[in-house]
Amino acid sequence: MKKSLLFLFAISAIVSISTSLIACDSSTPPAAAVSDPGDNNTGRKVVPVDYSKGRAMNARLGKGINLGNSWDGDNRNCLDDCWSNPIEDGDFKIIKEAGFNSIRLPVRWQRNSNYETHTVDPEILAGVKEDVTLAINEGLVVLLDFHHYVELNSFGGGAHRGKSDTIALFQAEKEHFVRLWSQIATEFNAFPDSMIAFDILNEPTIPNKDLVNDVLLSAYEAIRAAAPGKTIMFESFLAAKFAELAILKLPADGNIIYSGHYYEPYTFSHQGHGYDCKGDAAYANKAASDFMGFAKLGMQLYPDVSGTDFIPMNVGEFGIAGQTNWSCGKDAPSDEAKARWAKETVAAAQKYNMSFHYWGFTYVGGFEAYDRKGKAWYPGFPNALIQ
Repeated sequence: MKKSLLFLFAISAIVSISTSLIACDSSTPPAAAVSDPGDNNTGRKVVPVDYSKGRAMNARLGKGINLGNSWDGDNRNCLDDCWSNPIEDGDFKIIKEAGFNSIRLPVRWQRNSNYETHTVDPEILAGVKEDVTLAINEGLVVLLDFHHYVELNSFGGGAHRGKSDTIALFQAEKEHFVRLWSQIATEFNAFPDSMIAFDILNEPTIPNKDLVNDVLLSAYEAIRAAAPGKTIMFESFLAAKFAELAILKLPADGNIIYSGHYYEPYTFSHQGHGYDCKGDAAYANKAASDFMGFAKLGMQLYPDVSGTDFIPMNVGEFGIAGQTNWSCGKDAPSDEAKARWAKETVAAAQKYNMSFHYWGFTYVGGFEAYDRKGKAWYPGFPNALIQ
């Protein structure tokens, strides 16, 4: 869900992109807890895997925050300031001193990339490397994310539906995506395995689960070939819904993490972004029961050889709008309610050893936790996240 673009889609529809800088949103609610592996109808054989490497990185990621609406911008004539939210060198120190362990760095890698050589823009590459270096120098682990690949998601979800070039367009974008990842993984493999991980594709909205698996596994293979020791993160379809773990066919690789995004209920978290402004009257939080279901699903489908653990999980995005008058103004949720929702969600994640990355740091359409102009955290933050 995120940040700068609001994704509202149906499974069979093309992804529609809003031009406002808000969180990506799918209105599909998470599934209830699954009581038996057979309920998933996956027809797969469950094989325990030693996830100790993935768990170790997940613990290092720990408490994190997104630096969104910066490198994930869509204007061709800018770097990390497309949405007037450039990352400042001092941000990493602020984040570290607040008590966070990591950052998630969303990057629209296909922007200004070369489709003939399948290489990323040299200026973007250099700038992201600089930020990764600054973060690591502050002791922050970096989760490097491929963000807003609108073209890939669109062609895989029905753009040009009925036209003869639809499949060709999708395959061309898929090849570009995979080969870009090969370069990115090679370039960033120079950083320590303990300090950087790769998030394959933010919020896949391709409605076909076979295509989602094909895209993710193809990129995974390219990343693993270029960076054999790095942790690799997978997100599922319907814009990274936790409960869609069952549709993925994850490799028997112990150095992977599964990530879901959590903004439920949207009637509270996304007020002013497609939902009515009802303030605290819309408050609800079912993270405790929802996350119990996600953990149970992980145990059923991807158990660890230990018999007590399962595939490591990460909450890649979660947050509440209303920190500014950008959306609902005086009818936005109160400071107390926003902090309480964040605190309850973090508590649920930590109960199941999930790492997390709050959406977001500054200027993310009202979801921000830090007031850049006032040079201070908004009321209730970061304490709601650092428990």
